[in-house]
Amino acid sequence: MKPPVYLFIVLSLLVFSCKKNNTSNCPTTLTLSASDTTPVIGEAFTITASKESDYDLYHWWGPAGYTENTNLNEVKISDTKYSNRGWYYCTKTGSECNTTAQDSIFIDVKLDQEAPPCNVTNNFFSSSNLVYDITLTTVSKQFDRTWNAVSVYGRDAYGRPALQVLFNSYNGNVEPLDGVYTTKETAVLDVTDEYNGVSVSFLYNNDYFHCHPGQKLYVTHVNGKIQVTFCDMVFSDGTYLTTCKAKMTEM
Repeated sequence: MKPPVYLFIVLSLLVFSCKKNNTSNCPTTLTLSASDTTPVIGEAFTITASKESDYDLYHWWGPAGYTENTNLNEVKISDTKYSNRGWYYCTKTGSECNTTAQDSIFIDVKLDQEAPPCNVTNNFFSSSNLVYDITLTTVSKQFDRTWNAVSVYGRDAYGRPALQVLFNSYNGNVEPLDGVYTTKETAVLDVTDEYNGVSVSFLYNNDYFHCHPGQKLYVTHVNGKIQVTFCDMVFSDGTYLTTCKAKMTEM
C-alpha cells in the first residue's frame, strides 16, 4: 500500500525545516584573542576567532583599510607596521542560519625602543667631511606650518648647520613618541608613509643636504624635553656625500 501523497509533503517539510534550523551549525558566541596585543614594529602577530563549526563564516575589518570575508578564523600580520595599530572587528555567521556573533580586540603597536649604538655629546653635530664639528647653541621644537608637522631644529650661533628633523606631516601637531624612526628619501611625507617615517636635513654654506632613506633616528624624552639622536647617518646634497652624527635635546 502506497503512503498518501500528503505524508511525503509533511516529511519533506520536516527535513527542510531541520536543515534550515540546524542550530548545531549556528554561531552563538565569538571571542577574539591575539598572540601579542602589543607587538613591536617589524614583529608578527595573529588574531584568532573562536570556532564552533566548519560552517562558520568570518567577516574581518580593521585599521589601514583592512577587510576580509573568509571561512578562516585567523588574521596573520607577518611584518607589523604602525598603521596596523587599532581595533580589529569580526562578525561570525553560519552558512545554514541567520544568526551572528561579534567581538573586537585592540592591537597596540609599539615603536622599537632600541638605544643609539653611538655615544654623542649632547647638542653636538659632527661630520666625516665637508662640515665642521659644531656645538648647537639653539635646539627648539616647533610646529612647522610649511610642512604641517612637528620639527626639531638646531643651529649654532652663526646658524651652522640649520639642522632639521621633520616628523610625518600626517601625524599632525602631536608630540612624537619615544622609539626608533626610519628616514625617508625626501622631506615630503604623505598619507601613505608610516607614523615612524622621518626626514632629516641640514643647510651648510647654502647647500642643502638630505639624509638617505632607511636609516635610524632615535627619539626619547629627557625631563619632558624631546631628544633626537642619529649615528653615522649618510647625507647628500646631490653631489657630495657626508656621514654625520648628532644629538639634540630641546632647550
